[in-house]
Order: sequence, then C-alpha cells, then structure tokens
Amino acid sequence: MEIREITFRFKGEREYIQGPDIYNAMVKGPRNADLTDIRFSVHEFVKVSTCKIFSSTSKEEIDKLGHFEARCQYCHNGLPVWLGLRTDPDTASGEKVREPYQEERVTSLCRIEVDEITLDGMSPFSFIETIVAMNKHHLQTLFPGAPGKWVFTRIDLIHGCNKKEGLKLVFRHNVGFRLTKSDVVVDGVKIGDIYFSLVRS
Repeated sequence: MEIREITFRFKGEREYIQGPDIYNAMVKGPRNADLTDIRFSVHEFVKVSTCKIFSSTSKEEIDKLGHFEARCQYCHNGLPVWLGLRTDPDTASGEKVREPYQEERVTSLCRIEVDEITLDGMSPFSFIETIVAMNKHHLQTLFPGAPGKWVFTRIDLIHGCNKKEGLKLVFRHNVGFRLTKSDVVVDGVKIGDIYFSLVRS
C-alpha cells in the first residue's frame, strides 16, 4: 500500500475540486503511454483542498478501506493498480487557494454538429481537462433547459492519452439526465467513453 498526500487548488469560483484535477493526480507518476484499461469515477464532490491517495496492486486492500470520494484503476505495464482518494479534513486548510480557469479557451475552439463536438485547434489544457470542458459545453448545447449543473462523473479509457488536438466526442446516451455517455475519439479512433450527470439545482 502506498499513501501520498496532495493539496489541490480550486479553479475559478468553484467550491469543489475539479474532476480532471483529481484524475490527473491519481494517474500521476506512470507515463500515459504505459497505462491501459483506465477506469476513473468521482462519487461525490471534493470540497477541501487536502486529500490522500491510496494505491495498491491488491483490490481487496483498497476495498477494505471503505468509502472514497473518487476511485481509479488501471494497468501499468500489464500490472493492475487500484487507487482511492479520500479527503483529509484533519490537515485541510480553511483557506481555499484558487487559480484562474477559463473554459472558453477550449470551447471557443469547438465546433458542434448535432451529436458531435470537435476541437479545431490546440487546447491550452491537459487532455482530460479539454474533453471534460468539451463535453460540458456539448451537453449544455444539446439540453439548454436541463434543470441543474452538468458534472463529470466517470471516464473509461483503453489507454492513457495526453493529446491536446485531434479530439472529438460523440454523444450516445442520456438516461433521464442521471447519466450521459459520449464516445472519446482521438485522431478518428475511439479510445473510450466519458460520463456526466446532472446535479439538480
């Protein structure tokens, strides 16, 4: 079992830590090219900056620890790894350190054609930040009257990716706004699925 502590920054005026930042923290270390069968999910909002990430090559060891705000699993050079992220209120600072985040730097590069959204250009952000911003923008366009806020809840990827261009998402399903699913396409090849949920206002 490996345990590491991490301190996040809040993006813009958000009162929770962005899912992409949690994803990037949990897969940090191994090269993206060495990761396969990635499964990442967020189970509740992370509202404090200091967290602990637990990782193990034993799923049972992670499961015994109980509840996590976010979970991740992947294979690193063929070896399965399971991770869980838990907030650490005992060491969390009351002060929220913030940094600017302008999603429009991604969305302004996007082209929407009904069920598809395509990035026309180079994103200034990481792969996961980019596709999350793209999907949120797409869902807001597809369902302008949706009563709530779209949040990133899960992603499944065949392999790691750090591309910032050649990205496209294809909307597939909406299960009563509880869960939406879109294909993640890179350079014309599907590499996974991204899921969002609508948090009611």
